[in-house]
Amino acid sequence: MSDLGACNRKRARVVGGLIAAVCVVAAAVIGVSVHMSDNKDTKESSGEILERLQAKDIVIPTEEPFGEIKDGRTVKRFSFTNKNNITVRIISYGATITDILMPDKNGTLVDISLGFDTAAEYEDKHSYIGAALGRITERMKGSRFTIDGVEYNVSQNEGHNQVHGGFYGFDSKLFDAKIKGDRVEMTYVSPDGEEGFPGELTSVFTFQLTNDNELILGYSATTTKATPVNLSNHVYFNLEGHKAGKNGDHVLSVYTNRYIPIDEAFLPLGDGEIASVNGTKYDLQKPTLVRKVIEDIPVSCYVFGKRGTKKRVARLENPQNGRCIDVYTTEPGLDVYFSAHMKQNLYGKDGAKYGPNEEGGVCLIPMQYPSGANMPNFPDTILRPGETYNQTTIYKFGLI
Repeated sequence: MSDLGACNRKRARVVGGLIAAVCVVAAAVIGVSVHMSDNKDTKESSGEILERLQAKDIVIPTEEPFGEIKDGRTVKRFSFTNKNNITVRIISYGATITDILMPDKNGTLVDISLGFDTAAEYEDKHSYIGAALGRITERMKGSRFTIDGVEYNVSQNEGHNQVHGGFYGFDSKLFDAKIKGDRVEMTYVSPDGEEGFPGELTSVFTFQLTNDNELILGYSATTTKATPVNLSNHVYFNLEGHKAGKNGDHVLSVYTNRYIPIDEAFLPLGDGEIASVNGTKYDLQKPTLVRKVIEDIPVSCYVFGKRGTKKRVARLENPQNGRCIDVYTTEPGLDVYFSAHMKQNLYGKDGAKYGPNEEGGVCLIPMQYPSGANMPNFPDTILRPGETYNQTTIYKFGLI
């Protein structure tokens, strides 16, 4: 893989101007002391501050307002830009990734993540695009589960089943967000009984962009009562640019020979089955042109074994422009989705028209197994008081 740093070294001048504008904030965040005396021997210039930041080889995020939601609360937007000209923006509404700007093999910079222009659009369209998923990711069969002999019934927002945490999952919550060093930390406290789930669940989502071109997503959670937890993010990638369409031009590799067969409602079969992809349409072990499978695989969950260990699970490429993304995670599963059920004529950033399949994006969503709370054959997804749920996902941007 080529190093994107070779493409845009001149970005350092832009970053210098940005950090100069927020030097006092950045210095405070990372513990740099700036003496503002008029004495030339002790006064530190913005250029010197930049040198010290660069020496630490970290990317400091900035913060700005991003409009309001209907109840009048302000949404915050956080921006990272690394030395290789990659920019990532996240908002506190839904802990949502709104923009990922990335150069191609010729240095051309485009936004490769689908999204919207305003906070109001994220609230009104309720599309999951770029947003946090919780308390659960994907579907729960029958919207019910049993813990320690007690049956719980949760909200049914897709027929008799629940998807992505219910009618108002984490994608529609305003997180308490702040900068902590080189990370953005977003916290949401889900009250006991929300969408039918037991226990007060405190979830913390962290975002970090490195100069190695890694977008690191961290997740942790604690609870006051035993409850299912399966957190993730629903970012949509289009390596040609978010408004380019041509979703089928992507080439995808998924590094496993196992997957979870599903029924017509996209639920695991029986009590939870795991099967081989060999000889099936789900076999993506070798680089596969998405256009060849986009109509045949509406959604799929691939299996990688025990959670808690970081592993490379997938690579998404665009041979035309050279952009690629490698996906690493500590989770045992990866949900792959080609926008099969995206709304028709969904208008996004810059007037872009999104839609199913070719007009959408590719979602690579690390997660625990779907409907794990009520599938006897799947690993336990129940978090109990005194335990801490943790997972890490990394999207590493590069060039072929």
